[in-house]
Amino acid sequence: MTDKFWKFVTAGIVFLLAIFPAYLRAGASDSAKRSLEHLLLGKDVKALTQLPATKEGLNIYYAPPGGKDWDQRGLNLHDLTKWLKERGVGVESNQVVTITNIKIHGDMVEVHLGGGGMGRRGSKHAQSTAPGFQRAGGSRINFRYKRDVTDADLQPSAFLDFMGRVLDVSEIREEAAKRDLPPDVRRAVEAKDVVEGMTYQMVLLSWGDPEQKKINESGEGKLSETWFYLKDGQRWVVDFLNGKVSRTQKF
Repeated sequence: MTDKFWKFVTAGIVFLLAIFPAYLRAGASDSAKRSLEHLLLGKDVKALTQLPATKEGLNIYYAPPGGKDWDQRGLNLHDLTKWLKERGVGVESNQVVTITNIKIHGDMVEVHLGGGGMGRRGSKHAQSTAPGFQRAGGSRINFRYKRDVTDADLQPSAFLDFMGRVLDVSEIREEAAKRDLPPDVRRAVEAKDVVEGMTYQMVLLSWGDPEQKKINESGEGKLSETWFYLKDGQRWVVDFLNGKVSRTQKF
């Protein structure tokens, strides 16, 4: 091989590294990890299935492997049954439990629930991490990607979708949605208020689902809709024009 050939190969490698996004070349950044940890630590979630009391962690794969033991969630049902039988139940189905630790490394994100399935030691850790939310035993879930975790994986909407396969994370979703709101809108949502200019999603964050929705007759290029609420014994009417609140009325 000539020097000219190796210079050509080196130049090609440098070019490829330059055009490929950073998140395809390396693992997740520290800032993305801290952001996800801040969002999840100390928050309550509800288990959608029984989870074993194992500190090794129950594996959930982003892309479900093939085979009769695997379901669409990326969960090996044979392994789940084995862990529950050998280690017992760490978190019951429909039990509300606190996220007490998050570890992001390699190809996975570890989510520790109620201490992480480490028994007495885990309970002490849960108390020091989130005082007032201590639970004995707990469980642990390894959300695995079979590749290095990237910043894109740790975006709230993406990772909460992954978690949502086995955990009810609706309250965390709501908090994440509020983070992206403009400051004035966030203040209105936190005050449970609805103001002009809010979108459908903003109104849902503030007041939840309406009692009734009505699609009005709309002119060309205009979409008119009305939502009806009953709050504190009073009827509220919220009018939308092209997806944003145009007027609120109280009766």
